[in-house]
Amino acid sequence: MRTAEANTILEKIQKQVEKNGIQPDKLIPLLQQAREYALKEEDPLLTRALRLCWQHLEANEGFELNYLEDGESTEENFTYLISLAIKSENTYNRDEIREMTNMLQATA
Repeated sequence: MRTAEANTILEKIQKQVEKNGIQPDKLIPLLQQAREYALKEEDPLLTRALRLCWQHLEANEGFELNYLEDGESTEENFTYLISLAIKSENTYNRDEIREMTNMLQATA
């Protein structure tokens, strides 16, 4: 994301997961805040990705997307998506965000 405030929220999400694991009740409000910045930045890909992410957490009480190589934990998959969002200006990151977003949409 382009704004420092948005990246601060995303980094807070990463730290929260690293410290306490995936706790949807704590992560969903932060994802919703980050999504507001994506809306302001007029970034439909990140807006959609963040919305699908919190809806997935809400529906599944966790993050059940397995994008990375086999054996990776759900926390690693989730924090990987967030790290891509932090540097979302990178073309390759955007491609992976799109892939992960499509996977999230398919599980909805």
